Amino acid sequence: MDPKADKRLTELSARLDKTHAEMTRKLDELYRLREASEGEQWREYEAQIRALKEQEIRLLKSKNTAWMAHWLRTDGEVEVVEAPHRTLGMILIGISVIGAIGLGLLWWYLQSSGKL
Repeated sequence: MDPKADKRLTELSARLDKTHAEMTRKLDELYRLREASEGEQWREYEAQIRALKEQEIRLLKSKNTAWMAHWLRTDGEVEVVEAPHRTLGMILIGISVIGAIGLGLLWWYLQSSGKL
């Protein structure tokens, strides 16, 4: 994995955490204002809280998606390391199949010429 990508992900995560902390402070303030108000003002605060909560959910989903992509990319690199072993295995299987076909042809040739 590219160290720059790890650093960028860490920076992105830090920015998202900072934004989340700001949202939490705004939500706390809105909750306090909503409790102190009534009527139409209460409904306005409630709508603002609802909108901010939806933004918070999207923010947390974005952070989770970024980390999941990072983990999947990291797991993919492990497979890249294992690819030469997989290739070697496929080559050995191919050689075995060719050998089996050769033995089958030899048996057929010997059988048809009457040497068996």
